[in-house]
Amino acid sequence: MRREIFGPVLSVLQCRDLDHAVEIERAGGYGNAACVYTRSGAVAEIFERKVRAAMVGVNVGVPVPREPFSFGGVGLSRFGYGDITGDAAIEFFSYRRKVTTKWGEPLEKSWMS
Repeated sequence: MRREIFGPVLSVLQCRDLDHAVEIERAGGYGNAACVYTRSGAVAEIFERKVRAAMVGVNVGVPVPREPFSFGGVGLSRFGYGDITGDAAIEFFSYRRKVTTKWGEPLEKSWMS
């Protein structure tokens, strides 16, 4: 990814496996959001721990947090020294991660099941 784009845009990448998905996410300098669709709690936990995005979604397309959490990214997605909204705006040298999950029956089986 060469440029950060804000919606409405949908990017879908089919990956060989979980390591390939994490490799793609970590290869860019941006870190706003990352999502994975899976039935496996283990896959969700590994994805959540390995990606560097500030907002992580499991089985949700846009992991925008609800109050009182702030909205923002890390890396090249970061705006200024802090998050762009909420009480995180005063955190100068660290960042919070927000993880949003949703569980249900899959429509079909894949390596992420």
